[in-house]
Amino acid sequence: MSPPHIDLRPGVTEPVILLISRRAIEHMDVASVVKPLKILLATREDTRLYRGQMSMVVDGYDDDPRALVDIVEVRNFLREFSAAWPYWAYFFNQVDDSIIILGSCACGAEYPGGGTVQIDADKLKSFLLDGLNCVNELFDKHGFPESENAMLSQGLLEVIAQAGLLR
Repeated sequence: MSPPHIDLRPGVTEPVILLISRRAIEHMDVASVVKPLKILLATREDTRLYRGQMSMVVDGYDDDPRALVDIVEVRNFLREFSAAWPYWAYFFNQVDDSIIILGSCACGAEYPGGGTVQIDADKLKSFLLDGLNCVNELFDKHGFPESENAMLSQGLLEVIAQAGLLR
């Protein structure tokens, strides 16, 4: 009898850095961030190659002592970004804080400071459903194995739960 399969959530092998500049945030220029990402959807090969490989980096706030979730402009931008490009659920990796930061900004009801967030359950439900629907769309479109869809989706839910966003 062979040992049970253990998914150790594979790490990033071909990283894609989604660099969001302070300028884009201050101008609410979501389109300039989303437009180049469409290349990841161009072919089956690209879509498969970059699954779970993207890290989001918000640039230009290194000297700001506040956590990203405490900066209103960052929250507003990331909320708009998540709505404009729900494919984050497919492409963001599950090993860094990209999903947690995006979810915290997109789903918060209150931001008392110090990086703490009170999550709005309805916003979180919508955020996850939009993301998981896009995951399903890409798996269906390209005929990727259902078992991989289940692993990716379960991993996403685990990241959200471990971050304390699910209550």
